[in-house]
Amino acid sequence: MRQLIISTILFTALWSCNSPTKKEKSTETQKRTEQSNSNFENYISTLDQIPLSLEANPLGQLPETSKNFDKSAFEKYKHTWTSQPLGIYYQDDKTIGIIDCGIGDWGPVPFLTTYDLKGNKIDSTGFYDKSGQDMGYEAIEHLTFNANRSITVIDTIKRWDFNEAETDIIEGSMKMTTGKVEYRVLGNGRIEKK
Repeated sequence: MRQLIISTILFTALWSCNSPTKKEKSTETQKRTEQSNSNFENYISTLDQIPLSLEANPLGQLPETSKNFDKSAFEKYKHTWTSQPLGIYYQDDKTIGIIDCGIGDWGPVPFLTTYDLKGNKIDSTGFYDKSGQDMGYEAIEHLTFNANRSITVIDTIKRWDFNEAETDIIEGSMKMTTGKVEYRVLGNGRIEKK
């Protein structure tokens, strides 16, 4: 009798550890991954390819592309500070770069986000680090998105000295500097600042 009870318990334990439960979970995870991948592919299909080379600055206009984008998918995949996609910057067999636009003080602000082809974010960056205006300060950056996945940022900064009370600038005290920063998107989707 004792052997029968032990055999029954052992048989029940082995039967409950059967692999169909694991396969069901694996299949469920695979379905979710495929659905997510499919959602990202559908989102990409609503975006336009951006004509390159693309030049932008805070005072200029960006091309009107991707007018019929999927709004709910955009909310899922967008860069945090953006309000609409501009479109696809590049796409290869491993990664894709999408430019989204936010609203800045002077106009549209582009942000680049890279993803793998399943929709997982790899990297992102904005380019207007210096643009703006304040008393004694004025700066503008000009971007060029190139077809070879390089982005060039050229800036012009003007600064003025203040009077003793620091209530106004001193006429004729302007100093102007220019600078250049380059970015490139690597083969793995990471964005490198040179």
